[in-house]
Amino acid sequence: MRLLRLLFALLAASVSLLLAETPDFKALASLIAQNPRQHPYLIFSAEEKPAMLARIKNDPKSAETFARVLLEGRRLLHATAEREAPPRIIHTRYVGADDYRRYVSEHIDAAFTLAFLYQMTGDSAYVGKAFEHANIVCAQESWIQSAHSFDVIYPRVWPYGAKDDQVVFSYDITASATSQRLAYIYDWLHSALTKAQRDRIRGALLEKAITRVRGNYEYFWWATAYKCNWSGICHTGLGLAALALLGEDPQLTDVIARSYEGVWNMLEHVGTDGAWQEGRGYWAYGVGESLRLIDALKRASGGKVNLFQHRSLYPHPVDFGLFGLTGGFGDGSGNPVGESYVINKMAQESGDPQAAWYAKTFVRSQGSIFDLLWPETTVAAQPPTEASKYFPSIDWAFLRRDFTPDSVTIATKAGMNDDPHHGHLDIGTFNLTWHNLTFVGEVPRTPYDEQYFGALRWDYLQARTAGHNVVMVNGEEQICAKLKDQPWQSGIGGKIMHYQSEPTFSAVSMDPTLAYPGKELKQWQRSIVLDKVNNIVVVLDRVRCAVGADIEVRFHTGVEATIKDNQVLLHAAAENIAAAEAPRARASTTKRATTPTKNGEHRYATAEAPTARARNSTMTMQALFAGNFTLTKGRQPDLPVTQEATLSWAPYFSTLVKAPAEENLIAAVFYPGELNSASQPIACKLDAQSQSPNVSYTVNSKTITVEFSAAAITRTEK
Repeated sequence: MRLLRLLFALLAASVSLLLAETPDFKALASLIAQNPRQHPYLIFSAEEKPAMLARIKNDPKSAETFARVLLEGRRLLHATAEREAPPRIIHTRYVGADDYRRYVSEHIDAAFTLAFLYQMTGDSAYVGKAFEHANIVCAQESWIQSAHSFDVIYPRVWPYGAKDDQVVFSYDITASATSQRLAYIYDWLHSALTKAQRDRIRGALLEKAITRVRGNYEYFWWATAYKCNWSGICHTGLGLAALALLGEDPQLTDVIARSYEGVWNMLEHVGTDGAWQEGRGYWAYGVGESLRLIDALKRASGGKVNLFQHRSLYPHPVDFGLFGLTGGFGDGSGNPVGESYVINKMAQESGDPQAAWYAKTFVRSQGSIFDLLWPETTVAAQPPTEASKYFPSIDWAFLRRDFTPDSVTIATKAGMNDDPHHGHLDIGTFNLTWHNLTFVGEVPRTPYDEQYFGALRWDYLQARTAGHNVVMVNGEEQICAKLKDQPWQSGIGGKIMHYQSEPTFSAVSMDPTLAYPGKELKQWQRSIVLDKVNNIVVVLDRVRCAVGADIEVRFHTGVEATIKDNQVLLHAAAENIAAAEAPRARASTTKRATTPTKNGEHRYATAEAPTARARNSTMTMQALFAGNFTLTKGRQPDLPVTQEATLSWAPYFSTLVKAPAEENLIAAVFYPGELNSASQPIACKLDAQSQSPNVSYTVNSKTITVEFSAAAITRTEK
């Protein structure tokens, strides 16, 4: 009878989950506690191990990965564990190192590897050594990253959902990563440990994670900052810890419920189109870490709690990663993002062919243990039929013919300036990529330092308006909706007003006006058109300001720029090629969030190497304006606040106009140098007098006209 009641309750809860707009987190967590399981159960069970071992044996990639893990296990078995912890230096982002964090990371990684090998081999020799490393982690006073201690993090400008009055910082994303790993270790070693050893790990999970937060959520800024990756990550560490201890501490269902609620709320703040305001790197980080709790909840509930079916993870879970390629906005990355096993897991759970194609085409495995746990997807890969995409939830757009390097790709954004955590003052910016070279792009990211997330954030070149490809009038830059200890301002930002993608062209129009204070720049509308046939890009800026004001249309470039007459010649210099071709990992190693990261990419992919054609690739930017204008180039210095800082320079070129009227039309046409020849030179023209302004250019004896009307953008050819 009790079993029937339990089955009925689970069925009722699952129906409630499907029908309710907000799940009943407490009820579903309680049902999980009524269905006790034998360890291991967090990510696989004893019944599933034979199939795992068969796959590891028969799949060449998995066999190779397992061989590497075995060798690492042998090294760890016979190596002396480092027992003396280095000093815990607080100002780690100033000195640029964190030996204490490395120390904890290495021990938790070692214990994780050895515990996994015990499960896979049954060799008890791994148990004692795994506990030795885990015990060192348990003995540490804190698992938080030093840069997240009160002294450093207190002056931070808090993201949406967090209160300004933040004073408690005893649990962070680094502590969560340690909690996650220790929960798996506990799950895998449980039956082989003595009671005292189990209690040692159990006590650490309670002391360093659960009891620091349980009942005190209102004091942790990330607990309700659902638009920030921290929220999903921190809730995941707590939830996995509680799930692992549920047999001994069934009362921890409240932690499971709150963790479930926290991850659900973060997913609710992913756009219905799959986009994430913090950028692609932090989308991959926040969602990727949260998948561990999502999977564990699904398993523990027998599939009744299945967040893989949430709209942000189904049916197209990796659209932001795939279509967002080259969009390196904010503190994020335009490179392939996402751990290989995370992308494969999302593809497998959703059955999405496009996700499988992204996993197989862009994301490489580094052969980690998680690649054995969540292996390469069996979903048949299929590329999208349409390569351009608009993400209305955050007002980002991507224009391309296809996903090959031969297609010029435009990434551009509007959106709100209401992310003081990882956003930049960059509304209206765009990136132009061709042959994996950045002809127009973002200022290179410098390492995070102590001041970057505080009141001085908008003094940093990478975050302020002057470091982006936008319009400025009399030097006026954009503003942020949130300053330190100041109230939020609404409506600070811009909108994409029009998007279309046709067989021969893609186009986007936006209005970033409200991102500015409005003193100098009265109105700015930008339209960008990609001619898919010829790889030509047209940028038209309509700028309203006072007569005589100085208008600057600025473009940052990752290649060499030479000014000649009314043109800028762009070409890859030897150092551009060498820097981009330097060996870099495209995906993670087995060290996850416990390993120090920089540049906002959080151990995800680095830039793709240029194609062979890139060595000879050239592009021309032709500026167009009805009156007088000047082309100029310069460079801006950038220096992080670190002990061993290196000064870097960000090159740019600009079109400068002394406004002859209140409304001014300024155009730029970017075209591949290979289209230009002495016999048939490219000729570009701006017609600003028509009711609907247009830009025309001749190429291969044809004249293409792009017309910008209030209703639509059209491309004609004759």
